[in-house]
Amino acid sequence: MKRIAIKTLGCRANQLESSIIADKFVKYGWQVVNFNTKADVYVINTCTVTENSDDSSRYFIRKAKSLNPQAKIIAAGCYPQVAAEEVAKINEVDLVIGNTEKLDLADLILRQGILAVNGNKTLVSDIMKEEKFRDKTVLSASGRVRANVKVQDGCNYRCSYCIIPYARGKSRSNELLAVLSQIEEITKKGFKEIVLSGIHLGQWGLDLEPQNCLLSLLREIEKIPGLKRYRLSSMDPMEFNDDLLDFLASSHKFCRHLHISLQNGNNDILKAMKRRYTVENYSQLINTLVEKIPFINIGSDIIVGFPGETEEHFQGTYKTLENLPTGYIHVFTYSGRRGTSAALMHNQVDERVKKQRNAVLSELAKIKNLDFRKKMVDRNFEIIVENSRDKQTGLLKGMTDNFISVLIDGPDELKSRLARVKITSVYDKNAYGKLL
Repeated sequence: MKRIAIKTLGCRANQLESSIIADKFVKYGWQVVNFNTKADVYVINTCTVTENSDDSSRYFIRKAKSLNPQAKIIAAGCYPQVAAEEVAKINEVDLVIGNTEKLDLADLILRQGILAVNGNKTLVSDIMKEEKFRDKTVLSASGRVRANVKVQDGCNYRCSYCIIPYARGKSRSNELLAVLSQIEEITKKGFKEIVLSGIHLGQWGLDLEPQNCLLSLLREIEKIPGLKRYRLSSMDPMEFNDDLLDFLASSHKFCRHLHISLQNGNNDILKAMKRRYTVENYSQLINTLVEKIPFINIGSDIIVGFPGETEEHFQGTYKTLENLPTGYIHVFTYSGRRGTSAALMHNQVDERVKKQRNAVLSELAKIKNLDFRKKMVDRNFEIIVENSRDKQTGLLKGMTDNFISVLIDGPDELKSRLARVKITSVYDKNAYGKLL
């Protein structure tokens, strides 16, 4: 039996697409194996959001070749999409494939013999010409208790630092009935939770005929029998209106967890980033959500070291984050991406300063996350128990609807089931609970 190994870098959409690639190879009779083992084909599903992402992609390409020098190495996804020639020059790579083509990888290799065709090393089409949402596959999510449902791809905005629109193309939405059909199929398989994902989820439906919106989709999802709860992937702060806020507050299935990117706590920097909101807009939204939805866990992305960011700007970001009722923060160091306007800006910030600012905000992020979880002690939650135990403690683990991982003592029979727990204590990394 032929063996394929896939290494996934980057976002939830990439993770989902890797699962789809794997499922298609399985249908052809292949075995999917761990990336660190010997395989006949290695696929590196790349990310290009930062320079470090590119470095990681190159590292795993070379690592794959070291694992089996006779294997075929395929670089797929966002990095090849924006730098196909650069990736093709990596000696270890046998095939360079873009985001449009990667979902057809099994057919291209096994039915069309692409890897056997001389001079056909690069298959990367113009992503900007993609007009329709292509992926209609239901993610099997084998071995998991929640399933990802990709409903949207691409982005129509051009933030000055971001390469993703050039890697993913224009915003494209899956049709309403197709999404609902996918979710219904997933719930019939026993999954109790789904995660709606997309590159720019809040743009779902705007490109459809007739035009639709995310709120309409959520209203229909709410009606699906058997589905216990759903999460939303990252959202833009400008895509919340009063109707959506009221719906989320009244929903019986929405998980009290949102990831809403801020990116910087200074309006001048936000303007230079070409973001479409102010710090005041963002703060008002977060405070409204916390008021309307008790115990909601809101996370945010922050970029430190954007061109022109002064110490005063950074201190303003720190104070903003310190005062916001968010539960966690993802801190990123600005990395200039070729092809973006920010990469050409003057006043680039020194790398040592970027590193220092990242460390300061990362420490604040730890404090805020611990503080949020401490507020949940002695409160009751429903969790979905994972299929595997925690490796360090041997305890069962599950996720609350507001995105807290809880360890509990209990029998294996609870795996994949809903369980009521009380959070009893929290530490730096773990929360502990007891069954009710």
